[in-house]
Amino acid sequence: MAPSITEPCTNSRRQGSRAHGSFNRSAALLLLLAITRTVGSDAGALPFTRSASSIAKSNHESLVSGTCVANLKKSNGECFIPRGGSSAAAASASESAVLSSESLKMIGIVSVFANLRHSISLGFQEWWRTADTAKFLVAGAVAGIVSRTAVSPLEVIATAQMVRGGNKSIFGELSHLFKSEGVNGFFKGNGANCLKVAPTRGMQFFAFEQFKLKLVEYKRASMGLDEGAEINLNPIERLVAGGFAGMIASSMVYPIEVVKTMLTMYPGKYAGIGAAFKGVLTEVGPKGLYAGLGPTLIAMFPYVGVEFMIYETAKIAIEQFLKTENDGVAVAVPIIISLGLGALAGAAAQTSAHPLDVIRKRLQIQGINGNPVLYKNTVACFSGVINKEGFGALYRGLGPACVATIPGTGIAYITYEFMKKYFELSSV
Repeated sequence: MAPSITEPCTNSRRQGSRAHGSFNRSAALLLLLAITRTVGSDAGALPFTRSASSIAKSNHESLVSGTCVANLKKSNGECFIPRGGSSAAAASASESAVLSSESLKMIGIVSVFANLRHSISLGFQEWWRTADTAKFLVAGAVAGIVSRTAVSPLEVIATAQMVRGGNKSIFGELSHLFKSEGVNGFFKGNGANCLKVAPTRGMQFFAFEQFKLKLVEYKRASMGLDEGAEINLNPIERLVAGGFAGMIASSMVYPIEVVKTMLTMYPGKYAGIGAAFKGVLTEVGPKGLYAGLGPTLIAMFPYVGVEFMIYETAKIAIEQFLKTENDGVAVAVPIIISLGLGALAGAAAQTSAHPLDVIRKRLQIQGINGNPVLYKNTVACFSGVINKEGFGALYRGLGPACVATIPGTGIAYITYEFMKKYFELSSV
């Protein structure tokens, strides 16, 4: 069969294509070689892969061979890309050597910090897995901050009525506060309050859990039971554990309570928490930071004890009831019920300890901002307030205090229960 007329054309195109492809590959290889020689002789593009001595040696060799980049020259001997002369090459070698040395140092420093950060992160994660103590502290602190911030306006007017008296209604006090100081008035002293309540609540919940564990261990040992034997605490034991937990927590953060009272009563006098601290120390000395500590510790035992006792006793009873109704399967207490139990416990606790709270705040402001020192101790303050203002003065501010305590305590407990679930903690 005769060959097709188009075959020579096709073969010609194939040969041209091959030649063109061979030319492209050859050009690419030459370009790659030129770039490689340029990088090798200039030593500036990859300073981290070569030592200073090799860089200087390479540049010296490039000086000997000529001053053209990649030694590319025209037919007349002129460079396609001039290198810049011996002085430029020498400067390049010196700068590249310094750059390489400094870069290696920086890489070493960054590597050390990266390894240190990784080690700290792993160590913290390992510690946090078994750090139940810290988890209880954090859970209680978060519960305290959330609850106090939520009821800060009511806390402000309750403190004002306890210190200066007054018969305005809660809404009247709130309205007057908003007109005179605006929204900021609702949260004056809240920073100091949160600074106080975070460690206070954290320590209360943690100490309460620890006291309960010690009581359970003591009861097991006294009954001769095994370590894993189930032990139930009665309401009185929970009251005692809560009472001591409250006293310990309050004694640790009491100076912040004094500062919070100062910021609430005299918001324009002190610029902030630090200024209030300095003001108390300047006007009455270090003892001013502990004014009213006696009645506070006395009040904290029934206050925190009653609160924990009522909440936990009622919660356990409801859990048992729900378990019985659900054919022996444990059921979590609904949030709304936990909120109600916390509110009930808070109201009972506030009512039982309110007279001592009034006395504490009266003692705190003595000798500050021109207030006279009327009472030497807790007993003198009790008798003086009753004689001058009547027995009812000991319950002044109870309404706003309960209104603040009821939702505040409820919010604190549901926040605490949420944090316990989040941290996978359990209580006895």
